Amino acid sequence: MAGLTDDAAGDRAAAGLIRGGGDSGPSGTICGVTANESSFDETVVDDPGARVLYWVLFPLLGAGLGWVVQWAAGWIAGLPVAPLQAVFRWIDEAPDPQAALASLGIGVLVGLVVTVLAVADMLVVRVGTGEVTLTRGGNKAKQRRVARGEITAAFFDRDELVLLGREARELAREKTDLSKTRVAEAFTGKGYPWRADGDPHRDEFRIYTRLDDDLPGVAHGLLIERATALEKGKTDEAVLLREQLLKLGIVVRDEKKKQHWRRDRRELA
Repeated sequence: MAGLTDDAAGDRAAAGLIRGGGDSGPSGTICGVTANESSFDETVVDDPGARVLYWVLFPLLGAGLGWVVQWAAGWIAGLPVAPLQAVFRWIDEAPDPQAALASLGIGVLVGLVVTVLAVADMLVVRVGTGEVTLTRGGNKAKQRRVARGEITAAFFDRDELVLLGREARELAREKTDLSKTRVAEAFTGKGYPWRADGDPHRDEFRIYTRLDDDLPGVAHGLLIERATALEKGKTDEAVLLREQLLKLGIVVRDEKKKQHWRRDRRELA
């Protein structure tokens, strides 16, 4: 009886693994590309090494900067005019080791802030059999999901991953430092239409000017606002304005601080 019970339990366990239950774990990792067959058959392209490096490197650099500030505080405090001179005078007059610890602590804090900003800007690409998911900084509010059936081309435009749809519509454009080779392998491995030669519509783009009479007035206004946002470093606002232009059938890319545009193939009323 004990032998029969053990055999039955083994059969049930094997059946559970076949159905996808149990602790199957990731199916493998090659060159930073993790294929997790137990999670919708996704290939995840990420750079955890860079994330760890940021958390270690930037606080250390911040601490080094704090030490330099503490070392130079007396010289800066003695200048006739200098920004934050009162702060440097306080650092110079503070007794050791309090001054040194305060400078190092502030430097580490600055490094941590820079780390948070850097990690929040990192892109994770998930290529599944049914859809592609682009997530920036782990923030689901900034997550973009594109169904496989909508994608007619995927490629890199310099350091931006671009997904195109029917009628030459742009579905996604995300800046990333991920390995281009790894991203390409993720898409081709799932059978997506990857274009190693880049944008098939690159020759249709032209530099935007206010004298361009092929654009409707609304598009002119949005492009002018977007140029201002880019000059002021308001990246999120520039992204929102790009989305509004896409609704008008206008695709925008940036190169050398200039906006370039083209039309998609939709017939808009």
